[in-house]
Amino acid sequence: WIIMKLYNKFLIGCLALGALSACTDRFESMNTDPSSLVNVSPAYILPFVQETGVNLDATPYQRGDNLHSQMYCQYFTNTVQGWTSDRYGYNDGWAEPGYWTPYYTTLKHLKEVKAMAAETPSYTNYCQMVRITVAYGTIGMTDTFGDIPYSEAGLGGSSPKYDVQKNIYYDVFNELTEAVDILKQNLAGQEPCGENNDLVYAGNIQKWIKFANSLRLRYALRLSYIDPDKAKSEGEAALQSGVMESNDDNAYMRITAAGGWGHPLYMICNWNCFTMSKTMENILKKSSTVADPRMPLWFGQTVGYKNNQKAPKPSFKGEQFQGVPSGRTDAELLAADVDGYIANSPDNNSCVYGLKAFPDWNANRMDGNAPSNTVVPLPFKVMNYAEVCQLKAEAALRGWSGAGDIKNNYENGIRASLAEERDGVDASLYSTDNDEIYLTTGNVAWSNTDSDEKKLEKIITQKWLALYPNGIEAWAECRRTGYPVLMPISQSDDPAINPGNGEFIKKIRYCDAERRDNKENATASSLNQGQGDGMNVRVWWDTQRYK
Repeated sequence: WIIMKLYNKFLIGCLALGALSACTDRFESMNTDPSSLVNVSPAYILPFVQETGVNLDATPYQRGDNLHSQMYCQYFTNTVQGWTSDRYGYNDGWAEPGYWTPYYTTLKHLKEVKAMAAETPSYTNYCQMVRITVAYGTIGMTDTFGDIPYSEAGLGGSSPKYDVQKNIYYDVFNELTEAVDILKQNLAGQEPCGENNDLVYAGNIQKWIKFANSLRLRYALRLSYIDPDKAKSEGEAALQSGVMESNDDNAYMRITAAGGWGHPLYMICNWNCFTMSKTMENILKKSSTVADPRMPLWFGQTVGYKNNQKAPKPSFKGEQFQGVPSGRTDAELLAADVDGYIANSPDNNSCVYGLKAFPDWNANRMDGNAPSNTVVPLPFKVMNYAEVCQLKAEAALRGWSGAGDIKNNYENGIRASLAEERDGVDASLYSTDNDEIYLTTGNVAWSNTDSDEKKLEKIITQKWLALYPNGIEAWAECRRTGYPVLMPISQSDDPAINPGNGEFIKKIRYCDAERRDNKENATASSLNQGQGDGMNVRVWWDTQRYK
């Protein structure tokens, strides 16, 4: 913690003019040669790259993940008047610091660490950990925006070219493959790495190898419709090399200095800006013949329900757990019925006050006030075994070698997710009685007689749940597969997207600084397979399996 804090303070001082200055200065500074800024051991750089790469700080997390991808994949719905991102309105003040600044910062540091490792062989393992971390962030960035600066970004130029998404994916496959191959060499004489240097695995190289291979499998399946031969070759190689095998392999980031008050999701939830979406509510309540056991772990009973239990009111028409339809207008958020009941208000819908982070709330030991002092400190989920099981299930469905049995993978993934989400929760607060009923009934139950498309829908729906709250990855899978089936939003503030025709957002447009400071590249008509830029423009791997 002390090492990382000292590095953060030093780095902030060095980068202040670049990262926090006016937009006209941002682009050049973000692409300045990093060796001119800082020359320290990768032991200090790795935790900074890890925290920056996942937006561990609450402000960029809210601006990037929460206000965009978590709304687009419909984990959550916005409940703040004037905030339009879940209606596909664009806000540059959110998109730029939530995505572009972290991306450029981590990519710049990767290129410097590679140079450092070339000169100092004892830094080799650190370099591979940074490579894997940046690969994770790079794919999230290109999945969100399509073609982006990559090969020339972070090298000191003010106008890096935009690489096509296919080439970025291919290079990331190379990065992950090379990183694993080097880590498997078990090189001697490496700089020591512990929990203060590596916030994910505390220097455990074998777990890093499994994590990298699991990412490779994830990204291989992303190409399954657009580039099936490459998808299969990369996926089978990842499986052969070894992916996550249990929840013990889960990639969780320990929150320290930059995390401030803890996990960013559970910090920003107390600002009352978002609630469970109606899509999430329906999937949790209606997929099986019993409610999903994860619902009370993730979401809280509504304030209205709890207050009505104490003092019943005929006007209350809500439920214990409830969500808001996505893309509501300001007028719809405020609308009351003839009895004064406001269906879309935060008080009548579930925030993330679940047992996992806020055990006092769902355990009925609170009186309807925000549980600001009862949050349990949680690590940050980066990737988990439950997702890997569903990746293997889909790979098996596609006939990939080494993927195993479809049904076993699918059911193991659900069980792993249930166990993972209950980890650390007082066992007296939940019941496991409905686990097997949930797994074996309704639309969750596996049937070998289902069509391949129906099987895929079940796999991806369970992956969507296992990924929670990773909106960037969940949104990518919604666009790749069309699953789970999302509810059309109430209104689109982007005129190019018509929700009345069942249309959804397809990517985020490039930020204003890119359009201004790198105009020739950022506004080229050749971008994104000749579509240019826009929120209704499909990224390379998006093969129109949804509207």
